[in-house]
Amino acid sequence: MKLKLLFTGLVFSAFAANAQVATLNETFDAFTSGNATFPQNNWSAILAPNTQPYPPAPMMIVTTGANKAVQSYAGNNGAAPSYLITPQIVAPAGDKTLSFTAGLVAPSPGVPSPGTSTIQIGLASNPADMTTFTAVGNPFSITEINNQSYSVNITASTSSYIVFKITPTAGHTATLIDDVVYETPAVGTINENFNSFVAATSTGLPQNGWNKVIANSAINVYIAPNNGSNTAQFYASNSPGTPSYLVAPKIIAPNGTKKLKFTVGTSSNSGGSSTIEAGMVSNLTDMTTFTSLGTPATIAVGSSPQIITLDVPTSTKQYIVWKFTGAAAHSAAYVDDVVYDVLTSLGTSDVKTNTNAFKFVINANNEIQFVGKSNVKSVKVYSASGNLVAQGAANNNRFDVSSLATGVYVFTSEDDNKTVSHSKFIKK
Repeated sequence: MKLKLLFTGLVFSAFAANAQVATLNETFDAFTSGNATFPQNNWSAILAPNTQPYPPAPMMIVTTGANKAVQSYAGNNGAAPSYLITPQIVAPAGDKTLSFTAGLVAPSPGVPSPGTSTIQIGLASNPADMTTFTAVGNPFSITEINNQSYSVNITASTSSYIVFKITPTAGHTATLIDDVVYETPAVGTINENFNSFVAATSTGLPQNGWNKVIANSAINVYIAPNNGSNTAQFYASNSPGTPSYLVAPKIIAPNGTKKLKFTVGTSSNSGGSSTIEAGMVSNLTDMTTFTSLGTPATIAVGSSPQIITLDVPTSTKQYIVWKFTGAAAHSAAYVDDVVYDVLTSLGTSDVKTNTNAFKFVINANNEIQFVGKSNVKSVKVYSASGNLVAQGAANNNRFDVSSLATGVYVFTSEDDNKTVSHSKFIKK
């Protein structure tokens, strides 16, 4: 529990227009402590009126110390609500959850709180006008000194300010709020081929819980068709050597039981080679927390796709990211067919890189027909979710896939020199 400190004085609320944000992740540790510091960092407050001609009036306080929080103090008014208002968010689509911690504040150690409180989460269209407040979900009863965790789904709305409405039951009640997170809920697995995404360059991400951190241009990371299906595309533009990042939806903290499998390849218009390195970060906007999951894949111009499988160790980091670095201006590459799950069908020993990969076509007989100097001996075909769906010996550099359902598949093939190649195809 955080150390609390009350300040005297009157708090005034104000608001200045700022850019909308897609997510929130606020601990208040970077805020200026005090009882008259709002608005700050795009957060604002509206206070209940003082019902007495003498202090203390209601206050919205940022506590002191290394581990700060926001404290709503009732002062002389033990009945009327005060409001804590977040920065303006992108109009909610109903796909994100707000979570936070809250608890009562003891006036001094061992002394009970004068009262309890409720926190009603809502949305407002005007941060200075709480008549536009609309409740989201049921109010939370705050009855414990120790902070508890709370969460609520934020419904779709045209209102773009999340509001904490804090109502005390007695004068001098103090309610603490901290660790505010607004984002897509953590998922246990990922199975994404990007085909449900809207293909677009500058506006292709964020989308469906996926995000990007760019080098210097909105088109550094985007969604675009590639060989008949959508992929997450990287483009160095005029910034070779400067990384950009594709960020997956937040996952439940890894416990070491799952693997990450994905396909990488060069784009047809690439101006040079590049590398793509998968890793983990703790904050979807802060790539300084990047920890690699394996050796970067080198992607040469004209090379065949590579299927990469990596162990994901136990970690407190909850975002999988792909770090793209172009070696030349206009280097371009892609990521596709991302699976994060318990992958028993494809181990890491099955994945190798072949710089002299076969060319192939899907012929009129629904066969993979290989073209190369060596003879293909065997083929394994996997669904986009990582399941082995077909395997066997090749016949005269051909492998029958006519029995497979329509969809996107990846395969590995081994030739008579024991060279393993990887690629992707679409069964129509």
